[in-house]
Amino acid sequence: MTKLLDLLRSQVGYSVQRNGHTKYGQWYNNVEHDDDYSDQPWCDMFLSWGARQLGYDDWFGQFAWTVGHARWFKEQGAWGGKPVPGALVFYDWNGTGTISGIDHVGIVTKVIGNRIQTIEGNIDGGQVKIKIRDQNSVVGYGYPEKVKERVERAQKISATKASAQHLTTAPQDVSPQAIIASVLVAAVALSVTRARRRVRARILADRPSARSRM
Repeated sequence: MTKLLDLLRSQVGYSVQRNGHTKYGQWYNNVEHDDDYSDQPWCDMFLSWGARQLGYDDWFGQFAWTVGHARWFKEQGAWGGKPVPGALVFYDWNGTGTISGIDHVGIVTKVIGNRIQTIEGNIDGGQVKIKIRDQNSVVGYGYPEKVKERVERAQKISATKASAQHLTTAPQDVSPQAIIASVLVAAVALSVTRARRRVRARILADRPSARSRM
């Protein structure tokens, strides 16, 4: 995650334009086509933008809605309460402590005792800034590295299965492990698609609540 943190750190100082337009929202229009995201709340789109630049999007997720992003990490078994560098940190400023109450996201760069250093977009009047925060408003953390490990493990098993199939054409030689690997890879891809559909449905059904409240 070092490359991603360096890339996001290079954006520190970026500010939203007077009309609310951001380059991250403009970019996100290429991810989702149901709306114009160029002037919408952009804390999550900022992080998704960085991941896409480095080809990390399959295991990082591509989201504009913080609640949907947190749910996706939980579905992947990559959700928890421990801060580590490279983890996404999800906040609820109202203090409900629930995923449905999440309204902001950043990425952890350093753990300093009980506090965290982060890079966040759309904060303090619409800027990209480095922040040092306590964890009172933290709902939880999403771990892209855990998703990556799961995907890579499944792909490795799948590749082994493919190599074995070159050595024999007998259908009974397909191992249970290979079948499990194929299912895991398909499950990750399907979960991303379903999460994006939920985001679109939420935005269309209840537009104000679909926006991250910074």
